[in-house]
Amino acid sequence: MATKSKKTSQYLTRTKIFAAMIYFIGVLTLYLSSMIFLNISQNWKYQAVATNSYYETQNFRTRFDKLLSDVINVSVYFKDEKSIEAGEHLSKEDLLTSFKNYYSVIDGVITQSTEVNDTYDGLIIKNKIPENLQSNFEEYKTLVETRLYQYRNMYIQNQLEVYRNMKRELNDYENFFYYLEDENGNKISGNISKEGISNMTRSIILEGGFSIDNLGYYTEYHDEVFEKSGCKLYAAIREPLLPGDAFYREQEEFYMIKRSYPILTGVAITACIAIIISLLYLIRVAGQSQRGGDIEYLVIDRIYNDIHIILFTIFNLAAGFITLLLCNVILYNSTYYLWTYIFSTLLGALLILYSTVWLSFMTSLSRQIKGKRFFSNTMVAAILRKISYLFSGKTFCGWIVFLLMGYGMANCIMTMFLLNAILYGTGGIALFLLFCMLLFNGIAAAFCARALGSLTKVMISVKETSKGNFAYELDLKKISPSFKNFAEDVANIQCGLREAVEEAVKGERMKAELITNVSHDLKTPLTSIITYVDLLKKETLDNEKAKEFVEVLHEKSYRLKQLIEDLIEASKASSGNLTVTKGKVDLKLLFMQAIGELEEKIEKAGLTIKINCEQETIIYADGRHMWRILENLITNVIKYSMPNSRVYVDIFHMNDMGVMIIKNISAASIDITPDQLMDRFVRGDVSRTTEGSGLGLSIAKSLSEIQDGKFEINIDGDLFKAIVMMPIWIEYNTEESEKQQE
Repeated sequence: MATKSKKTSQYLTRTKIFAAMIYFIGVLTLYLSSMIFLNISQNWKYQAVATNSYYETQNFRTRFDKLLSDVINVSVYFKDEKSIEAGEHLSKEDLLTSFKNYYSVIDGVITQSTEVNDTYDGLIIKNKIPENLQSNFEEYKTLVETRLYQYRNMYIQNQLEVYRNMKRELNDYENFFYYLEDENGNKISGNISKEGISNMTRSIILEGGFSIDNLGYYTEYHDEVFEKSGCKLYAAIREPLLPGDAFYREQEEFYMIKRSYPILTGVAITACIAIIISLLYLIRVAGQSQRGGDIEYLVIDRIYNDIHIILFTIFNLAAGFITLLLCNVILYNSTYYLWTYIFSTLLGALLILYSTVWLSFMTSLSRQIKGKRFFSNTMVAAILRKISYLFSGKTFCGWIVFLLMGYGMANCIMTMFLLNAILYGTGGIALFLLFCMLLFNGIAAAFCARALGSLTKVMISVKETSKGNFAYELDLKKISPSFKNFAEDVANIQCGLREAVEEAVKGERMKAELITNVSHDLKTPLTSIITYVDLLKKETLDNEKAKEFVEVLHEKSYRLKQLIEDLIEASKASSGNLTVTKGKVDLKLLFMQAIGELEEKIEKAGLTIKINCEQETIIYADGRHMWRILENLITNVIKYSMPNSRVYVDIFHMNDMGVMIIKNISAASIDITPDQLMDRFVRGDVSRTTEGSGLGLSIAKSLSEIQDGKFEINIDGDLFKAIVMMPIWIEYNTEESEKQQE
């Protein structure tokens, strides 16, 4: 089952990643297909969508009308290069306008009061030039005299260039045909006969201001020079078009775009379907790693839903505005390709950002709805919960909220009346209002002072309880109504702690008494058993088996006696019922005596004791209890140390304490904590392969504490370290010792 669940979770995770990839790929595909559609449609002004034939497009009409204009300009207006070079087509007004634009001359009094002579090298003054404009006139006159004739020649050269370009362009078209004749029917120019044009389907005949149109559209072309000339123009376009000119290239581009529309539309529809399906799937599995699993919320889900919706709406409006600006720049500034590329990239990045925010918003709402916390995770709900909490009485009474609001409103009203009285009233009214404000705020300050005093009393009570003073009682009669509920809760906690401590002390005392009573009850029959075992040992027994049994009884009875004595001593030590007589104790000397007493057992265990004591360490302790502590620690070392190992003992001063540290290597691994080792009946040798009651360290700790000392155990791997700390003996302790003895 676990394996199946894990596989399902992995499958959903991979599917989520795949769906997210499909979503963003769909967004990019939709954006790119839309941009391609807009770009190619804009180049043709969306004619490829509205028209079915290239001949119906505005691009074709514009190009065809341009060629008609070129024919008329070349054959009717300019006629030949000689007439252009002779200046026959030069208009003085057009030349002068171009000249003034070229040299940035502004029309005004000077230009209106003068005109250019026929040789284009001087000015004719028509009206008097004002005195204040004489310097400007001289400058303009010099410019005309020195530059105008040269500019005229340049203007004529420009006309020649235009003429040659139009003539060359007419010759380059393979699909455009024309025939131009004068009013008498004589041919002026053309690249086909009149009959050839008449046989073509798409043709046009221009004569004066009228036209016979077989092109399929009404031409808007009009030319004043052509209408006055009396000429007649026959023009036609080949159908179908042959390769070799701009008409054919435009037609190929038109039909290629026409064919691409269904493909782009299909891609866009497919992208939309992929976006919708992937988005619905991501919304469905949002927050779940497997079907029916718990909802896992993200950091964004911590935002209140109403705030989230507002931020999302603002982002949508801003993104829509920026999108419109970028689209406007892209569509109406298409001639600047670099900027179009930059703004298109920015629009794509904005679309990805918008899609990410939209996906995050929708999946967040999905998680909230599935987790049934859509309305609860709103700022409105949070405010309502806070108000409800304030009125619940858990912290302070709900009426305090109204009291504070009333206090603030009263101050605002009195302040407004006071300011009004100062500005528009009399001094007496202002003083009366000021007195009322001071009196009102004084009463409020007294109320607050009483409330703060009550809070201080409650905090003092809590502090005393934390120190262990459970007898301290909080007087609820002196507590302000503002913190009445709070004080009652604290008092109930104190009462509960007091009862719990009393029960614990009572239980500990009963346990100690039980252990003591049972131990005493066991001690009497045990003494009889030991006595009779000793008598049996003195008797002459012929049976060897019986002798072995008596020896076992002797050994086990004495062990049981020792265990009972340890149990009684541990009970007394933990309950504090032992008598403590402190005095001057040489810690090193006492330890050496203990080693001497247990020397035989130490040698049998193969242990070597290494003592490090550089200075005399005299402690203020009870010699009998210290002896028992050292005996227990050395016995513990003998039982649990690795055979043939060293035991290190350090004795030194640390501040006002005498310290003894015993370090040994344990024979077995220690898998329990130091605190557990110091509990009763707990042994480091969990396999019970060694003798011991598990009371030695517990007795040592209790005996250390009743002498105002400390006992600690540290374990580092197999290194066992016992630390005993006792107060250092100083002279004034002698008087205390004498008083204790008395």
